[in-house]
Amino acid sequence: MNKTAISLILGVTLSAALSACGGKTSANEKNFAVTVGQYFDKKGDLCLDPVTWPVDVYETDLRQQKLYPDGVAGRMAALEAAGLARGEDMELPGTFVDGKPNGLKVKVRRYTMTAAAQPYLRADAKKQPRLCWGRKSLDKVVRWADPAKVGDHEESSVIYTYTLSNVAAWARKPQVKEAFPVLGRTVDGERTQKEKLYVKLTPQGWEALGLND
Repeated sequence: MNKTAISLILGVTLSAALSACGGKTSANEKNFAVTVGQYFDKKGDLCLDPVTWPVDVYETDLRQQKLYPDGVAGRMAALEAAGLARGEDMELPGTFVDGKPNGLKVKVRRYTMTAAAQPYLRADAKKQPRLCWGRKSLDKVVRWADPAKVGDHEESSVIYTYTLSNVAAWARKPQVKEAFPVLGRTVDGERTQKEKLYVKLTPQGWEALGLND
C-alpha cells in the first residue's frame, strides 16, 4: 500500500472519529448545553407555589407577620403591595356545633387575586395555576459526570449556571424577596448558583429526565 493510500485511509478514519466525537450522542459541553436549553424551553418558568384563592389570613398569622415575614400573612401582604392581590377585612362564622354555626365570628383578612396578576398566571395540564415571575436561560455548562449504564440506556448529570430573563418588576421588590425566600435567593444569586440536571441518552441525543412529565 503506497503512502497516498495510507494517508487517505488515515484521513478518513480521523474524520470519522472527529465526527463521532461531535455527534449528538457524545457527552460534551455543546450537546449538554443544547439539552439544558431544551429543558428550559419547556420547563424554564420560575413561579411561586400554587395558591388557592381566596386566601383567608387569620388574626394569629397577622400578629406574627413581623416575626415570620415569609408566613402566609407576609406573603399575601407582599403580593398586595405588588398589586397582585387585594385584601379585605371581614368576619366569618366561627366554630360549628352539630353542623350549625355557634354564633361566634372570626375576623380574617381575605385576599383575592387582582386583574394585574392575570398576565403572570401559568397553568400546566391537571395542575393548579401559578404566578410566574421569570424564566431561566443557560449561562454555561460547568461540568458533567461520566455517562453510566442504567437499564437499557446511559445517564449522566450536568452542572450548570443560569441567567434570568423576563423578570417581572415586582419580583425584585425587597418585600417580595423577603416573603418568598426561594425567589429572593434566585434573583440575588443569578449566575452564581449552580444547579444539576439529570439526563439520559436517546437515539436522538441527550434528553433531560422528566422532560415530558
